[in-house]
Amino acid sequence: MITKARKTWERERRLERIIDIAQELMLKKGGRRGIAVEDIARAAGYNKRTIYLYFGGKDELFLAVVLRGQKILKEALQAALDDKTETPAIERLARAFFDFSIRHSGFFPLIMEYESRVHVYYGNPVDVDPASFRARCRQESNDYGQIVTDAIERDLSAGIIESSLAPRQLMILLWGQVFGVMQIILMRQTMFYPTYGISYEELFEYFLAMVLTRLSPIRRGVMRNYTY
Repeated sequence: MITKARKTWERERRLERIIDIAQELMLKKGGRRGIAVEDIARAAGYNKRTIYLYFGGKDELFLAVVLRGQKILKEALQAALDDKTETPAIERLARAFFDFSIRHSGFFPLIMEYESRVHVYYGNPVDVDPASFRARCRQESNDYGQIVTDAIERDLSAGIIESSLAPRQLMILLWGQVFGVMQIILMRQTMFYPTYGISYEELFEYFLAMVLTRLSPIRRGVMRNYTY
């Protein structure tokens, strides 16, 4: 006789296997375009009906895969924030984001697609099941946004940086900048040095130095009219 616990375990295994296959296909394709539920079912060894027993469709599978990447990113950012070294918190987070983007480059375009096309940045949707992948992705995004905001608040309080912007405002500005730089790096990573005469690692270091210099209290005093 199959127990309830056994049935739950088997269901979870099937669900995770389907996400595994969807992840493999989406990371290979760089997103959900060109991938159908039939492709995922075929690769997983299931029929399409089985997939729909667990997921509402390709969009929900996309969110399930994005959630995995978000968890890795949040863990990396939180570890960087919790680091007790004297390095500025925003510098540690920037390096953590760089490392995540390089090591888990397949997740980067998926998270970008989620952030630009799916994530709801305002309000608190009441019609979304809190246990759904949509709600969980939104929570992860809010969480790592808060981690960056906390890092900014920490550096502001320590006098390491200065800004006329509120921490959350500065967070979204820096978030956009680092996402943009990493998008260029990943798009052109293969022939970066032969093309630009600098490695992508060095370029990121220059970018980070520019940001930190721009936010430095000393630098800010020189350029009062153009401060962040």
